[in-house]
Amino acid sequence: MLSRITLLALVASIIFLFLLFSFSTPGPTTFGFHLYPPPSSPQPSKLSRLGRWEQSISLPIVPVAIAVLPRSGNVLVWAADKANVFSSATTHTLSAIYNPSTHAVSEHNVSVTHHNMFCPGLSMDTSGRVVVTGGSTANHTSIYDDAQGRWVPGSGMTMGRGYHAQATLSDGRIFTIGGSWSGPLGGKHGELLDPIRSTWSPLPNTVVEPMLTHDDLGVFAADNHAWLFAWKNSSVFQAGPSTAMNWYGTDSLGNGSHVSAGPRGQDGDSMNGNAVLYDAVAGKILTVGGAPSYTDSPSSNAAHVITLSQTPFEKVNVQKIDSMRFPRAYANSVVLPTGDVLVTGGATWARQWADANATLVPELWSHTTQRFSTLAEMPVPRTYHSVAVLLPDATVLTGGGGLCWEKCIGPEEEINHKDLQRYTPPYLFAPDVQWPRGRRYTATHAINTDQRRLALKPHPLESHRYSLIIPEDSGVVIPGYWMLFAIKGGVPSIAQTVLIMKQN
Repeated sequence: MLSRITLLALVASIIFLFLLFSFSTPGPTTFGFHLYPPPSSPQPSKLSRLGRWEQSISLPIVPVAIAVLPRSGNVLVWAADKANVFSSATTHTLSAIYNPSTHAVSEHNVSVTHHNMFCPGLSMDTSGRVVVTGGSTANHTSIYDDAQGRWVPGSGMTMGRGYHAQATLSDGRIFTIGGSWSGPLGGKHGELLDPIRSTWSPLPNTVVEPMLTHDDLGVFAADNHAWLFAWKNSSVFQAGPSTAMNWYGTDSLGNGSHVSAGPRGQDGDSMNGNAVLYDAVAGKILTVGGAPSYTDSPSSNAAHVITLSQTPFEKVNVQKIDSMRFPRAYANSVVLPTGDVLVTGGATWARQWADANATLVPELWSHTTQRFSTLAEMPVPRTYHSVAVLLPDATVLTGGGGLCWEKCIGPEEEINHKDLQRYTPPYLFAPDVQWPRGRRYTATHAINTDQRRLALKPHPLESHRYSLIIPEDSGVVIPGYWMLFAIKGGVPSIAQTVLIMKQN
């Protein structure tokens, strides 16, 4: 694994990185690293407190799933077999690609994989490919290869799934569990994708029952949207949405294993809430919001910090912290380069395809004070089927909401939000250099198992050079593409993409 990065700071606004990859071409590779310069004139103080929403970007579809592509820097989104509603009768997917630099949008009808990729499992593998499993076409796997700019079919899972969660592990394999929205009801124990052999294998001892919620819809929804986090020794921690938390092992004689991690404090079931690994080195996870049931249920404003044990399968620490200002289900949470977490959208009452109870005021959680503050109001409601991701320029891209089942109840133009919108956080309006990393990631249905932040402390060398030591444990630093940010005076740079690989 890459363990050291050496940097040379030339001027305050430009830093050149010398990335020493022992596994690639001999000699250093040089990347330009641009910091936002201070504004020529003072910005209004409210921008440095509230941030700003930029002009929306129209799309031909409702973006229900999203991925920031590591090679091209483009943003991949997709919906279902139709632009405004979804069904399960067809085996193609409407997709679009957004270029953040030019703002160009291209539309694509993905039929080559014979896969309706609505409501899938989703993660990015160690080579930067977007792996999409199940959904409306319950057994299929589709892979978007950014290097080739195309979709290719993957191996089918051992059972059909939809609304399941999946996570890329420390050894590069991909774990998934749950997902009774499609395929058979119940018994959706874990299974594992070996990317080298391109085969899925069941893990019968990674039992799903301990992570079920008490949803009013029964098992159809009780095993949906698990909050999964890959951890050390190819283990997986499930932080929610069930009150019960669990450890899953993937290497026990090919059958897997399960150990209870206890309750998430006094927090109840939190379906369609969020969980974010905001400090991977310390194993710290922020959880927010959710509701007791998938729909027609009151939302929660509860927030907790979970600290993982450094050894898998041991007890974790759960700390209840100050609540959000607003209850939220169907919200999205994004960890920022600073370590703070942006929570956008959601609704005070969980109800699918409805904006009547939308929460328009985002909140920013400070990882130092562990308190929430409110930000500039969102122009567009982002509730069920909305997404949000961090971009390399340290802004946040939000979008979507809507996409009803076969027919919307009410005007489609009010329910379906076929657009993206960029949010510029307060730190980009603000007048100690640190280098945090954020893994390239994917998101759908408020679930983002790729998202994690790794804070790196710079060690000064001679002649304005710095060295960064990366933890050797691949359970902390998941192999794959990461965004590398520098922060000066509280302002993140534009990120450079770096590839971290695990050495055999």
